[in-house]
Amino acid sequence: MLETSPWYANARATNHRSSSGARVRITGGTVPCAPAWFDGEVSRPRIVSGVAKGTPLDTPKHGTRPSPSRLREATFNALQHRPTGRFLDLFAGTGAIGLEAASRGYETVLVEKSPRAMHVLRANARRARLEVRLVQGDAIEYAQRHTHAFDVLFAAPPYTIPLTPIFEALLDAEAVKPGGLLLLQHPTNEPLEGRVVARAPRGTRVNERRYGSNTVTWLYLP
Repeated sequence: MLETSPWYANARATNHRSSSGARVRITGGTVPCAPAWFDGEVSRPRIVSGVAKGTPLDTPKHGTRPSPSRLREATFNALQHRPTGRFLDLFAGTGAIGLEAASRGYETVLVEKSPRAMHVLRANARRARLEVRLVQGDAIEYAQRHTHAFDVLFAAPPYTIPLTPIFEALLDAEAVKPGGLLLLQHPTNEPLEGRVVARAPRGTRVNERRYGSNTVTWLYLP
């Protein structure tokens, strides 16, 4: 694993209970469904807010799916009511999530395994002039080596691979501090399995937020 030096560079909600007994709140927006890769920014996504607002982000021609802008904006608008802290962006891709976090004041680490994506991510970090740490390596291994090191963990693995084992491994890694938050992005038509939620500590609150074809499941740790 290669760790680089820092770069300076109208909604509705319903409540459900999962099979594990955890409380699940599902929030759905009124935006129309779109393919998982589409966010209305066919040319280039941009950092939505913060000190690097408006900075355009390059994307590899193949193999990387940036989180849609409406998902990023809604996610960080909800996070603004929590104190900033240490943010871990796994499967970082272009860095759209992690750089957004850094732009809004988080101390951010971005982990990406693909050399091609890391090359683009480095360029995006330089362009944004944000202080972040970039790590080229395996996301799960990194999480396992950093127990209770982060306040927020965001993971958006490629939709082409089985997501349940990845999410289970991330919960088992316990990279998030008690009282912290895990944000797991997955297709809306593939809800988080009950066995994933069951791995969370007793008392974890679960909230599903839907954005067209993408969903982010929030796990609030006790």
